[in-house]
Amino acid sequence: MLSCDLPEDLVVEILSSLPVKSLMRFKCVCKSWHALIRNHSFITQHHKWATSNNQGCGVVFKYLFRQRHTCVSLLSDDTLEVSSNIDISPFFPEEIDMLVIDGPCNGIFFLYGISSERYYGEEIVLWNPATRESKVLPIIKQRPQYSSPYVTFNFGFGIDPKKNDLKVVRIVDFWQRKPLQFEVYNLSTDSWRVIDGSVNQLYGFEFAKFPSYLNGFYHWKASRFMISFDMSNEVFQETPLPPIIEDPFSTNAIAIINDSVSLIVQYFDVDISWYDVWVMSETGVERTWTKKFKISPHPDFDRMLEFREDGLVLFQYSDGWLVVYDRKTQEVRNIAKYEISDLSHSFAVSYTETLVFLNEGNVVE
Repeated sequence: MLSCDLPEDLVVEILSSLPVKSLMRFKCVCKSWHALIRNHSFITQHHKWATSNNQGCGVVFKYLFRQRHTCVSLLSDDTLEVSSNIDISPFFPEEIDMLVIDGPCNGIFFLYGISSERYYGEEIVLWNPATRESKVLPIIKQRPQYSSPYVTFNFGFGIDPKKNDLKVVRIVDFWQRKPLQFEVYNLSTDSWRVIDGSVNQLYGFEFAKFPSYLNGFYHWKASRFMISFDMSNEVFQETPLPPIIEDPFSTNAIAIINDSVSLIVQYFDVDISWYDVWVMSETGVERTWTKKFKISPHPDFDRMLEFREDGLVLFQYSDGWLVVYDRKTQEVRNIAKYEISDLSHSFAVSYTETLVFLNEGNVVE
């Protein structure tokens, strides 16, 4: 078919507009199709088509089951109903007790498996839910500068747009033993290295509650500042947070909403909570914050999971219901109920499928 019936460019055009699931099957049609589907240029073309046409979208949803078992499901992007449940145990060489998910970054997710048996927390995996491929990251050979029984880790995950290389940043915090140690993993070399992170050691990086990578930068909240890591130049930037009155009954977190760096502030009062959303804008080197909108008080808003591009907000209630809230009409629609044990472990985010093959070190431009 590729050589006889249709022009090659037309075949490429047709194949690049098909779902990843179909293309994974079509690799077996012939050697030329197998080579084409694994070709870097074709992978990039396919991802651009899927992104621009809003095709191949889904939602990754993670929660903690009542028996303290981590569950990961893939949801339909349209209906938010479960399309498949994922067994994450084969992803990790050893058994894990807890799972942290970050991403997506061009359809790829970062999985951090926390195990009580491993001291340095080295169970790190990259995962493509579309191809079902996973990649275990190598052990970090460079040990911390200090030995301490109290050590914690934080992570950043994104793409270096200049070299088109996927990177993972690991921040090692020795608590009272300074300085912090910063380590970077490159997919292209499949290796780790220690970098010099010139950032104020007193801030304290908070774990990201929402996806926090955008356009070559990963963002953390740290005290009254936002700390951004430049994936290309591997330097940190500090940005003061908006002038929010410190309230003991509030929490805030960095998030990417509609391709903008945002700050979500949640307020509590007795049995209700509400949200303010601030958006950052950049003018030259200056960064400023503007309060964009507010989600009105509601008695059942327990954990916000995701701001969706269609203007809807995904929540999970304490009784296990996954619900959608329409900011315009203020209507709430129940989706499904889950047997959860801890809301703080719930995570949901939309993604667009990609053909990236992790074990070949390629990413989407």
